[in-house]
Amino acid sequence: MSSRRRRLRLLRRVALLALAVCGAKVVVHRLGLELFSVNPLFTAMVASTFFLVSFLLSGVLTDYKESEKIPGLIASSLETLYLEIQGILIHHPGVTIDAEARALVGLGRVVHSWMIERITTQEVYACYWNTHGQIVRASTYLSSSTLQGRLMSEMSALLSQVNRVQVIRETNFVPLVNWMADIAALFLCGGLVFQRSSSMVESVFFLFVLTFLLVFLKKLIDDIDNPFGWVDPNSAEDVSLDVLELALRRLEQALPQAHEGSL
Repeated sequence: MSSRRRRLRLLRRVALLALAVCGAKVVVHRLGLELFSVNPLFTAMVASTFFLVSFLLSGVLTDYKESEKIPGLIASSLETLYLEIQGILIHHPGVTIDAEARALVGLGRVVHSWMIERITTQEVYACYWNTHGQIVRASTYLSSSTLQGRLMSEMSALLSQVNRVQVIRETNFVPLVNWMADIAALFLCGGLVFQRSSSMVESVFFLFVLTFLLVFLKKLIDDIDNPFGWVDPNSAEDVSLDVLELALRRLEQALPQAHEGSL
């Protein structure tokens, strides 16, 4: 499902929920169960609820912007490693490094498959360990410790990015504040439903707007808290993997005998 369709579906679901709350308001009004009147405490409750939601949104947006860089960093590490390995042929024209190059491209495919949740994390680490051994073997052809260090440094950077993706996936942004925002939104919407008002039309309109904004922002926060949720049908905002996919295609085409098929 495309991102656009997922966004439209999210908007539709939020709008339906807001309409359901408005329906509850109409029922409460007709039954004469409106208990609360608007006072300064109500205004403070609205402000505090949106403050909590804004705090959460600013926090997850910071992580999201960092996450946007990760596919590009992984692609850069893979291409840099491949070019460094190919550079070994300049120092030692007679050596064969096809196995090492293929192992590196294979690692790139495994990381890509893992990011879209087709394989497990343990499979990624197993492939990384195997590829690391291949890269170490390739580095023995280099007499310069600086060149060898660059290979190991790029492998370390690649592992660091894989670990970063894993941490972002498994870590929720300040769960306690999330719970507080959910509770505050629930009480706010409930208070609006039971609020007395002189105009039913105005009351329903503002209830719809506030409920829609609160629910939409909470859904958005929950979504972008994990920017690597491509396989989740309810996830509408995920970082792009285009740069990584293009890098893998370039590496596959650069292999002496490219594997058949593509991503």
